[in-house]
Amino acid sequence: MGLLAALVAVSCLALFWQLAAEGTLPTIVVLWLVLGVLGAIALLFGLLGLLRYRAFFHSLVSPLLIGVLVALVWFDIPETTGWRLSRTILEDQAADCANPGHRTRLGIYTITYITSRDGGCLFYTQAHESNSGGFAYFRDTATPPHIGPPAANGVEYETFEGHWYRFTEKT
Repeated sequence: MGLLAALVAVSCLALFWQLAAEGTLPTIVVLWLVLGVLGAIALLFGLLGLLRYRAFFHSLVSPLLIGVLVALVWFDIPETTGWRLSRTILEDQAADCANPGHRTRLGIYTITYITSRDGGCLFYTQAHESNSGGFAYFRDTATPPHIGPPAANGVEYETFEGHWYRFTEKT
């Protein structure tokens, strides 16, 4: 049961990291599947341990870890944590808005491309396939981007936090 609980804990941490860092969808799906399989095995062994050996603590560790992760995801804690850890680094990079020419990690996000557009700095994240979305920083609040459905430029912005926006390119 200890090894199973350790595997569940590692899977929970990996999934928390991927959700916080806006990992790719296939990676997140695989981690949810792994966690589901481990959770089912832990439930079976936990019931056996609970009924036959009265091992309450060892039987409840894995389901408790999974329950805590589900609650954290329900309240968007991984995404909030990722943003809080990365915001100042992204703001520092937005001052120059220079593309490093390769994938780079800013905070905990993997940034695939940086460009200046619509009067702001756009950070494309790996979570969006084919460089189609990410974070946008607009220093001047007097000229915010077009919010809502895509404007003529094909970019849809939505308010995120302060000077920050989420964007998606529509083709």
